[in-house]
Amino acid sequence: MADADPITKKDLEELKVALIDSLTELIRNVETNLLTSFHGYGKGQAARMHALEVGDSAVNQRLDALEQRVLNLETRRPH
Repeated sequence: MADADPITKKDLEELKVALIDSLTELIRNVETNLLTSFHGYGKGQAARMHALEVGDSAVNQRLDALEQRVLNLETRRPH
């Protein structure tokens, strides 16, 4: 069995640089995935809020029309 060559300080430094590069790439990928997911969630929530606001606006318009009709009935003078 042959003895392995001893690890030099240069080898350790190269390994350290490679490890840092790999971890940096991994962290960037995780960050990108998280941001993409949050963006998709935000778009869905914005669409939901828009739909609620449109529906609320329609209800308010109908309520205003009913209030006007009731006011007209209440303020009508008897013949």
